[in-house]
Amino acid sequence: MPASHCPTGVPLYFFYGLTFIFLGLAIAVKDMSGSKLRLADSLPSLAIFGFSHGLHEWLECYLLLGYGNASLLLPIHYLKLLTLVVSFLFLNHFAICLLRSQPKIRWQWLRVLIPLLLVFPGMHLFLSWENLDLQTIRQADILARLTIGNLGGILAAFALIRHGRVVEILSRSAALHFHWAGIGFALYALLAGVIPSHAMIPFLAIQVEIFRSLTAALITYFLVKAMNVFNIETRKTLEQQILHLAQAEKLAAVGKLAAGIAHEINNPLTNISLNVELLKKDLQDGAKPEAGLEKRFAAIERNIGRASRIAGELLHFSRQKEDTLVPIDLNEIVSGSLTLLGSKRQNYRIETRLLPLPPVMAVAVKIEEVLLNVLLNAMDASPLGGLITVSTRCQGLEILVEISDQGVGIAPEHIKQAMEPFHTTKEVGQGTGLGLSLCYSIMELFRGRIELNSTVGVGTTVLLVFPHAVKGGEHDA
Repeated sequence: MPASHCPTGVPLYFFYGLTFIFLGLAIAVKDMSGSKLRLADSLPSLAIFGFSHGLHEWLECYLLLGYGNASLLLPIHYLKLLTLVVSFLFLNHFAICLLRSQPKIRWQWLRVLIPLLLVFPGMHLFLSWENLDLQTIRQADILARLTIGNLGGILAAFALIRHGRVVEILSRSAALHFHWAGIGFALYALLAGVIPSHAMIPFLAIQVEIFRSLTAALITYFLVKAMNVFNIETRKTLEQQILHLAQAEKLAAVGKLAAGIAHEINNPLTNISLNVELLKKDLQDGAKPEAGLEKRFAAIERNIGRASRIAGELLHFSRQKEDTLVPIDLNEIVSGSLTLLGSKRQNYRIETRLLPLPPVMAVAVKIEEVLLNVLLNAMDASPLGGLITVSTRCQGLEILVEISDQGVGIAPEHIKQAMEPFHTTKEVGQGTGLGLSLCYSIMELFRGRIELNSTVGVGTTVLLVFPHAVKGGEHDA
């Protein structure tokens, strides 16, 4: 057919279908292997939606061109209806898969709603089967758009916007692109699900397919941009692996040194403690001690206690054994740790904001050790009466414990070294520099992490990040 005789709608429908085909191809060629994002499991359904919906628009393009004989007209219209229904079903499946990963969303009712909505176009075709004609198929097309098409667009919009919040911890720009893609699907639900095909937009006198094409282009653009989140995830995973390997080598070397030191100083400490007890007994049985002698004994005992704590920390630091992990309630551990502080907490204002949390896989005693280390550091950095805030919350696929103080803070040049063994900014005799490095190794054991954010003169915030509890060998996400 000469270009001069080409119907005006053909280029429009060709571009419209090409946009969705490109969306399907962009997803199909994207490497998502190894990704922990639930989006990776959902996107294949969106790719099938793109291919089938693009084919639907190209069938419309073929019909506008007027090729073929009249006997094929009805089967092509029927095939066009079938590709439309299939595309909307896969759009709904994409949205449901993505919603399943969202916390506190009851998606199970969609399993019943979608088949119920599909009944309307199906019953219409069934009742008109003996007199099936183009008008009947067009009416079924409209019913399919009003039911599963409209629902699929709305669900996809909601799922993408909610998923944007999940990936915000990886990339804010990717989260923004997910939001805009969701808005695009909301517009598409209106244009393709409510407004019939070939209709003219009121007050604008523009065919609705033009706006559908522009919306499809926007959806494709923002989704392709949003899928960069997989590249960001891969890069951050590699960075974490490199950091973990470097830290593991460093900790292994220091661990051997720590074990040797601990065993060397434990024996003399035991003898010193025994001799001190004997001296005290001799003094109690004999004459009254000289003035100031009791203070010297107290100083000896105090230093022995400190040396014993150093030995204990060194031994703990050198252990490589992994305890059996069990599901625990972090809120209970936080409350128990605050209780263990005893009278020390009376000198500070400690506020708690504990939100309901799913369980995490950990060892309660070791989590208590981490919390006590962080809380004691916060107390050491805070003035008497200072405010220390402890809060818990769930953020996407992670559970967070946040401990903030309004103390002296940590200088920027010391933050990166804070997790290194034996690094401390406290005065001599006030700290060993092993507290935060122990916390780091314990959090690594539970597949979590510890993050520091501090400003000198303003305070420090320590963030303990845990994954959800493991079910059946996979994360519950």
